Amino acid sequence: MPSQKRENERKEKELKNEQKTKRIIWIVLIFVVFALVIMRICEVDFKELKNRFFDENGRLTFSMTTNEDAYPFTLSSSGGVKVEPIGDKLSILNDTTLSVINPSDAKVIYTFNHGYANPVIKYAGNYFCIIDQGATRLRLDRSNKSVFETKTDLPITCADVSKNGNIAYITREQNGKSYLTVINSTLKKLLTYEIDDGYSIYCAIDSSGKKIAYATANSKGADFITTVYTINVGDKEPRASFEFKNSSLMDLHYSTSSDLYYVSNSGVSVIKNQKRLHETFKEGNVNTVCYNYTKDNELVYVYSKYASANENKLVYINSSGRVKTEIDLKQKPKYISASSEICVLFSDKIVTYSLTKGDVKKSYKCDDSITSANKISTKIFISRQKLIDVID
Repeated sequence: MPSQKRENERKEKELKNEQKTKRIIWIVLIFVVFALVIMRICEVDFKELKNRFFDENGRLTFSMTTNEDAYPFTLSSSGGVKVEPIGDKLSILNDTTLSVINPSDAKVIYTFNHGYANPVIKYAGNYFCIIDQGATRLRLDRSNKSVFETKTDLPITCADVSKNGNIAYITREQNGKSYLTVINSTLKKLLTYEIDDGYSIYCAIDSSGKKIAYATANSKGADFITTVYTINVGDKEPRASFEFKNSSLMDLHYSTSSDLYYVSNSGVSVIKNQKRLHETFKEGNVNTVCYNYTKDNELVYVYSKYASANENKLVYINSSGRVKTEIDLKQKPKYISASSEICVLFSDKIVTYSLTKGDVKKSYKCDDSITSANKISTKIFISRQKLIDVID
C-alpha cells in the first residue's frame, strides 16, 4: 500500500539521520580525546591555558593591544597608591581618588574623589567596596558606576565584598562591643550579629555573599590569641571557631570554593567548608614575605625561614591548602601578583613564572622605585610614585 510505503521510507530516513548524528558525535568525541592525549603528552598546562584564554567570568579573552604612547598615566597624588586588576580593567586607589582605567589606552572609565581619611578597598568580580576605616562611611561601586554610599551608626573596623555585591562589615562601640553586619547591593540587611569576644580585627565574605568569617584578638595569660569564627547568613550563632596562638593575622580570604585562607605573619591555614582546619604552614614555622591571589582566588605566597633571610620560597596554594607549585627565589621580593602567570617584583627586576610549573617565562630589568607590578594579558602594569606605566 502507498501509505505503508511512505511510512517505511520515513522510518528509513529517520534511521539514516540518527546514524549520521551518531557518527558526528563519535567523530567529535574521538577528536576531543585525541586532542587531550596530545596535550597531555606535550605537558600542556590546563589551568594555565584556562587562565590565559578565559577571564574570571568564563568569557573568552584575547591578547590586548596597548597604546604605549598613552603611558605613563599620572595620578593626582602619590599617597597610599594601590593598583589592582578588576576584571579586564585596572583600578587605582590613592589617598584622594579612585580611578578605573582601560589598560589598553589608559582612558578613564570611572573616577571619583572619595574624601576618606583612611581608605581601605576590597575587590570581588566587578565590584569594589571602600571604607573609611575608623570612621562611619562606606561605599559600593562597580567598575563603571557608583552603586551606593552610606553612613553607619558606629565606626567601621573592616569590611569585605562578594561577587554579587553583598558587603560584610564590622563596627565597634567605644566600650569595645562589636557588630557584624551583612548588607546587599540595595542596602538590605541580611545579617546582624553581636560579637562578644575580644577585639574584632578582620572579616571576609565568600563569592556567593552567604558565608562569612570574622577574627578577634584577645590575650590569655602570656599568649596573644587570634580566634576565627565562621557564620552563614541566616545563622544565629557561629558554626565553628579556630584559635591561633601568638599569631598576627594579615588576611582572611575566601576562595571561590568557599574555603577560607588564614594568612598570618608566620603561617598559612585553610578553613574548609566553614568547619575544618588544614594547616599548610603551621604557625611559627615560616616568615611571611608577601602574598596575593589568582583570578580564581587561590593563594600565591612567599615565605622565608626567618625575617632577614635572602633565600625565599614562592608557593602556589590551592583552595584545599595543598601546595601545587614551589619556586626557589634567590632574592627577597617586594610585591607579587598572579593572573595567567605569577608576576614577582624584586628591587632590580620583574620576573614572570608559570603558575603551575614554576619555570621562568620572562625577566625585565627595573629600578627600586617601582612599588607594584600586575600583568593583564601580555602586558605588565607598574606603579611608581604618581605614575602608572606599562612594560612588555
